[in-house]
Amino acid sequence: MLIPVAAAAQEAGSMAMAPARFELEMKPGTETTVVVNVDYKSGSDAAKPVRLVASLNDWTMTTDGQVAFFPAGTRADSASSWMIYSPGEAPVMPGTTHQIRVTVSVPANATPGDHLAALIVEQRPDNLRIAANTRQMIVRYRMASVFYIKVGGVTRKGDLRDLLAEADGDGIVVKPLLQNDGNSVVRPTASVSIADADGKPVAELAEAETLPVLAGSGSRQSIRIDKQLPAGKYTVRYRVDFQDGQPVIEGVTDLFVRSTQISSNRAAVNKP
Repeated sequence: MLIPVAAAAQEAGSMAMAPARFELEMKPGTETTVVVNVDYKSGSDAAKPVRLVASLNDWTMTTDGQVAFFPAGTRADSASSWMIYSPGEAPVMPGTTHQIRVTVSVPANATPGDHLAALIVEQRPDNLRIAANTRQMIVRYRMASVFYIKVGGVTRKGDLRDLLAEADGDGIVVKPLLQNDGNSVVRPTASVSIADADGKPVAELAEAETLPVLAGSGSRQSIRIDKQLPAGKYTVRYRVDFQDGQPVIEGVTDLFVRSTQISSNRAAVNKP
């Protein structure tokens, strides 16, 4: 995961961090070590080493699907205190892969479910010397590898709590409210279909994976269909499979398209 910090390009180059996500199933009282690779590439012979600094953060996802970071150990589901890493700071040469070893030690009294942390790697600022009458742009990298530490006894309980649909000047926006009442992340797949008053299909989105829904949280992710519809009444169907061992859930809502192209309605959710 790359976190934008500053724009730049003194010399063409790129930096990547892999894996971007770890999902480690562990038991209380156990320990494991993984390796995070930082790959620094440059298209310029003049490229110089960069000095990277590692740190730990807590993280979560907001209702609209954005990743948010917090100081280590400040969230209830934090795994930051379970992790140590080495090296904490090192120079990285262009064309090389820098490895950071991360050891995770799960306490004997750890509660079941997902515990989260993120290894942040960023470039240490340099003292810049600006040449006279010369423009310079500097790229600084800040990247994250996120960790899900899954302690035994995980549960996944996805639910579709609400469904909204509206028409605007650019098309249709469908807004399902997903909820995960389990203690471990769910990764739903979902599809959308829209039919006119006669039941004739007029638009659809094939089944695809949505953003994940973290343990004990909800997600309201907007889905846009870039198609304008004539004025009239339509039926919107949203089908979601939470991949949690339960049947697919379908939500149905009416969509009214008027000349103003603005409409909204709430859904009925069909559950087996």
